[in-house]
Amino acid sequence: MKTEGAQLQFFKHIKSILPAHLSLVDAVADVLEVSNDSAYRRIRGETQISMEEIKKLCISFKISLDQLLHLNSDSFVFSGKLTNNADFNYDQWLQSCLDVIKRVKTFEPHHMSYLAKEFPFFYYFLIPEIAAFKSFFFMKSILFYDDWKSARFSVKDDYSHYHKVWEDLSNTFATIPGTEIWNVENITSTIHQIEFYVTTGVLKSLDDSIFLLNKLLELIDHIELQAEYGVKLHRGQKPSSVSGAPYHMFINEMIMGDNMQIVQLGDKHYTYLNHSILNFMVTYDDKFNNYMKTTFDVISQKSTPISRVNEKERLVFFNRLRAYVNNAKQKLLL
Repeated sequence: MKTEGAQLQFFKHIKSILPAHLSLVDAVADVLEVSNDSAYRRIRGETQISMEEIKKLCISFKISLDQLLHLNSDSFVFSGKLTNNADFNYDQWLQSCLDVIKRVKTFEPHHMSYLAKEFPFFYYFLIPEIAAFKSFFFMKSILFYDDWKSARFSVKDDYSHYHKVWEDLSNTFATIPGTEIWNVENITSTIHQIEFYVTTGVLKSLDDSIFLLNKLLELIDHIELQAEYGVKLHRGQKPSSVSGAPYHMFINEMIMGDNMQIVQLGDKHYTYLNHSILNFMVTYDDKFNNYMKTTFDVISQKSTPISRVNEKERLVFFNRLRAYVNNAKQKLLL
């Protein structure tokens, strides 16, 4: 490939990963700190970009040099941040999740596919008490924040400063067409967390645990209603009054997912991989993403669809989820 051809392809790739409302010229000019006219000349191939400029653009737009040069290597480049208590705390992690799904909305078409290991975490933000409990769990038992070492939890605790971002996360997620592959065991981790905190005295009262389990039942009802009508819903929204984002739900009893997400942005797909419980990393590598999209499609074909079809299987699945919760409630009340 000629140098000019490779350069044109490079900028074409950058354009493909930019949100639709952003200008390629403005973005390149900003990164390279040049005028828009100079950026235009580089984009059109009239001015050759230097290695230093390539480096700046690759870093800014998270592009693999292997991918850019079409090298035949076994490496895949991922990017992401590691949640901590210094330069990327839990509050910033929440905002980064919101930024990602807001960016998804800027592309047409857009879609999110989710291979679930537990409830897709965006659903937790639908119910403030569940969101508060999961946030507490993340900060106390995953991130090990010093301020939370001796903390205890109650549904009456004040988490109101999070309510706006939780609501934004839930509402934005509800507008993105989605496909999810579930397993009945997706519910067990949250139940075990509640049970563990009861046993260790972290929950302030037994009433807190029962309240949380009842809210978990409310969340199950919400997702079942989505599956019945095949559309995503905001909390309390009646499916008869909306034509929401299409929702496809599958169950697979043989495969436990890993919370992998395949996100469609226009004509491209990107993979978000979950790691270290809370964190995600993303790759723009076409080879990897096409492979993961194919893998997800194969798994879905070998799974049972329960959104809008297969009423019996859908009822059985959601009743099994409820049985897990109700059994936990009975154990706690003994």
